[in-house]
Amino acid sequence: MFKGLASFCQFLLDAIAAVLAVICNLFPPSPFKIISNAGFSDLLAQINYFLPVYEFLTIAEAWLICIIVYYAISVVARWLKAIE
Repeated sequence: MFKGLASFCQFLLDAIAAVLAVICNLFPPSPFKIISNAGFSDLLAQINYFLPVYEFLTIAEAWLICIIVYYAISVVARWLKAIE
């Protein structure tokens, strides 16, 4: 019985992994590819000497992920009636 349950769980996990892999393959390799291929990349490199643009983008990305996780947890907690 446990062998059948284990194989079912493994099948379910494999199916979820396959769906997530397909979804991830739909996204472009890098959202910042446009910046590096643009004609102003040399100008951006010169500006980056005085103002660290890439570091600002990295910090903004981390901040945005934290905010998204906070609101996602907040929504789940509201659904479970843990908070108001």
